[in-house]
Amino acid sequence: MKRQTFQRALHAWDKWDDSIERSRKLLGYDPAWPRDTAINWKEKHYPEIRERAEDELRRLGLPPTLREYWEDCLYSDYMSRSGRTDFSKIISFPHGGKSLPELPCSHRVVWDEGEDVNDPWLRVEIRLHGRFATRELFDYAAWQAYEDVKISLGRMGLEEHPVCRWLKGGRPPADESIALECVHLKDDLGWTHKQIGEHFGWPLQYDSYRNLSQCSTSRYYVKWGRELREKYQQ
Repeated sequence: MKRQTFQRALHAWDKWDDSIERSRKLLGYDPAWPRDTAINWKEKHYPEIRERAEDELRRLGLPPTLREYWEDCLYSDYMSRSGRTDFSKIISFPHGGKSLPELPCSHRVVWDEGEDVNDPWLRVEIRLHGRFATRELFDYAAWQAYEDVKISLGRMGLEEHPVCRWLKGGRPPADESIALECVHLKDDLGWTHKQIGEHFGWPLQYDSYRNLSQCSTSRYYVKWGRELREKYQQ
């Protein structure tokens, strides 16, 4: 899950924008005000604004981590005349820059009291807001938690075990017959690297969109298979 995805989901729910519009009227704020007027108004009324934001999030059943984004929506004139949301106009007020909601999750490496922090076994804590506990959010939190793990391993000075070379889809023992079968599946039958990897039970890797669509082992074998085909055809 991406923060942009969460943002669009919030605004697809009518009650989010209704909350913003109703709160503007109750607080006496106009998003069309000049910047200086808006800043002065915020400084004068901020305790009331914050209390309103917290109350609205509770009423909507949303996590308190959305408070800053709710406030940015309150200040931003993001609704077009046709009633469509212009996400580029939801900015972090007053400093500027695109505003995005925080995802309802947290992640960290933790140790019990008295536990050896240099023990190679790591305990990772992932917290999800129960009403948003989707697979997409869990995958995001787990991915971010892995970054926490890497930082901890770096501080501990632990070296990666050689077996990890194959756990991560590293090059397995050479087998020409597998290479030739892979190039046949890819070039003759049109299979993807993912399909080939699943066929042989090889690990998959994430692409830039966080989809498990890559297989480095399949890619290696296809490349080698092409080389073998060229060699044998000479």
